[in-house]
Amino acid sequence: MSIVKPDLEARFLSFVEDDEFPCVGAKSALTKQQIHINQYDDFRCDSNETDILASIHKFVETFTLKRDMYSSLVVTFEQPDTISESEFDKVLWEKLQRLHEVDACLKSWDSKVSSDPHSAQFSLSLGGKGFFVIGLHPNASRKSRRFSNPAIVFNLHEQFELLRDQKRFEAFRDHIRKRDVAYCGSKNTLLANHGDSSEVYQYSGKKHSENWECPFKQVKHQSS
Repeated sequence: MSIVKPDLEARFLSFVEDDEFPCVGAKSALTKQQIHINQYDDFRCDSNETDILASIHKFVETFTLKRDMYSSLVVTFEQPDTISESEFDKVLWEKLQRLHEVDACLKSWDSKVSSDPHSAQFSLSLGGKGFFVIGLHPNASRKSRRFSNPAIVFNLHEQFELLRDQKRFEAFRDHIRKRDVAYCGSKNTLLANHGDSSEVYQYSGKKHSENWECPFKQVKHQSS
């Protein structure tokens, strides 16, 4: 008897389509049909990472800022059906580390962002471009991150830089935060303004202690 796989693309689009869903950037991407969703087997498995990285590289190579503003690449996973916030945080960083280690054999770190996870200018670089990463899973503390399955959203950093250049970023950010408070019922204490602290504290959605050390370590690009 064959196992019917869940349609995570349909689930994710429905998740964003909810009228109260707070991220207006994601809603813009949905309207423009620029949410690119790939589905994989197990979040904890390392055998799917070559395919994930290939999809990230393709996303970067085909992205044009003027045409594709508000685009997102979403990586969804069929398993596990449930996962604690602490375990999700642990597995997410392990996965991002392995993706980076393979990527470092192919691409240099994006020179526009820091490779130091303690730096307020840090963004994860894959395919030669900086990304802001958002983790989602069924047991997330925030309702806005509580997707039915583990998922990772990759947003290109240059999209936020364009909004800053256009003097639109603060209004965009504040509008999302106001909607998030209404959606979740409380202020998100993980959020910080760009330049105040590293964005790594926001990636998984787990609130860390003050002495938490981000496990991510950069490896140098291995040029041929």
